[in-house]
Amino acid sequence: MNTFMAIMSQLFWGVTVGALSAAFSSLAKGFATVGTLGLVGWYGMKRRRARRESAARDD
Repeated sequence: MNTFMAIMSQLFWGVTVGALSAAFSSLAKGFATVGTLGLVGWYGMKRRRARRESAARDD
């Protein structure tokens, strides 16, 4: 019985750690995606604003 409980305990912790690492990994990927999209949007707005100011200055 002790062997069975030891195996079940290891299985439980393995599943728990696996699930937690998968959850944190997907959260990290989500944050990275949102951050990347935010930076791309910010850079696009910056370029568009600079181009608009440059065109207004040339007129």
